[in-house]
Amino acid sequence: MKPLFTAFLSLCFCVQIYGQCNSFFPLKENVRYEYEMFDKKEKMTARMTHTMKNISGSGGTMKATLAQEIFDGKKGDKISSSELNWACENGTLHFDLASMNLMMDNTQQMNMAESGMSIDVTGDQLDLPSDLEVGQKLKDVSYTVKMTMGTVTLMNRTFTVKDRKVETRENLTTPAGTFDCYKVTFITEDEKGRDQKSSVWYAKEAGMIKNENFTDDGKLITRQLLVKIAK
Repeated sequence: MKPLFTAFLSLCFCVQIYGQCNSFFPLKENVRYEYEMFDKKEKMTARMTHTMKNISGSGGTMKATLAQEIFDGKKGDKISSSELNWACENGTLHFDLASMNLMMDNTQQMNMAESGMSIDVTGDQLDLPSDLEVGQKLKDVSYTVKMTMGTVTLMNRTFTVKDRKVETRENLTTPAGTFDCYKVTFITEDEKGRDQKSSVWYAKEAGMIKNENFTDDGKLITRQLLVKIAK
């Protein structure tokens, strides 16, 4: 099985704006982000939607649920769905690493569903600050992924997300528009010392714009791109 795990660290940087705790991901009811996902051959493998709901609180203390759905890139059938809890306090968005996206192609997702496999992710809580600036370094975190089928454990592996840094600020154009983005880079290392490199672009009021993941020698594994925002 090709690499499954990539930190979908697509969450965050919070400033007080329009009564919201987070200016990058405004916690507003039914805001919907639509993404397309591509494999190493740049073939679209899946579509994904993120919808904000169950918003509570205001100003510097807010909570929300992120409803995620993944669809087959060719047939459009739903592959999986999940709900993730978000909390924002004093301009910082907090979320558990259980909310990390496991980037698999559509075949892997469907095979898991049909075989009865399940994945459980536990680990540190990730906090991302509101005052991003180029050159800023962010703290390391770790998480454990346990994959089971029935009572059988197929995998139980720990990963570390390290060397997180705000690399650049740049404009990025997608089908959803042109955005002023902060590019954050990091490395995800497993317990055997194998690395995966990632880059994520964020824009205010638009959240994650793009996410790219590479092998240690720079070969593309997966890419995710924002194609539409509905507010």
